Amino acid sequence: MWIVLLVALLLAAQLNLTALVPLQPGGAPPPWWVGGMLLWPFSSETRTLLPPGDLLNTLTPVLGIVAGAAFLAAAAALLGWWVPASWLPWLIVVGAVASIVLQVVWMSPWAVLPLLLDVALLWAVFGMRISVATLRA
Repeated sequence: MWIVLLVALLLAAQLNLTALVPLQPGGAPPPWWVGGMLLWPFSSETRTLLPPGDLLNTLTPVLGIVAGAAFLAAAAALLGWWVPASWLPWLIVVGAVASIVLQVVWMSPWAVLPLLLDVALLWAVFGMRISVATLRA
């Protein structure tokens, strides 16, 4: 079970960190063999909830970095690397909340996978009460 959570955390981190490098206007989508727009859900041509400008340009990388860093730190906690195991649930919650805000601001059909993944991770924390100890048992 812990391997499934590890893959979900790494995928969630990747989906949010792609906000730092959105597909440029007129650019071809990423190739299918790297997941295309499914694994790279951000495009400069996407109509966002916030108007283009300073607020969007500031909020997007901040939310992407917070979500990605929280998910990567949660993966490190799960593996027992540098991050206390007791932080796992809180890191998942911080990452999922930042990710949900980011995906809602950049709402498109490609935001469905990241939102579903966020909901699944929150359900694991609040519904299943996961911890490193229960996952490793």
